[in-house]
Amino acid sequence: MSSGEKLRRWAGWFCLGVVALFALLGYYFRNVRFTPVAGGFLILSAVFLIERGNEQVERNAIHPGADTGLG
Repeated sequence: MSSGEKLRRWAGWFCLGVVALFALLGYYFRNVRFTPVAGGFLILSAVFLIERGNEQVERNAIHPGADTGLG
């Protein structure tokens, strides 16, 4: 696991901790104003924690080097 991957996972878990903190603060103060902020951090943590697969390259049926030029 590379250092970038570790940092991404650490940031995702940190954002989940912030979500839990805002949920507890909203429950403690009986205030729903914490909900949008917690929702934003929840989305951000999902972006960081979802595993990335290998990206597929689209070539659109064009073979590199198939172009013979103009002459």
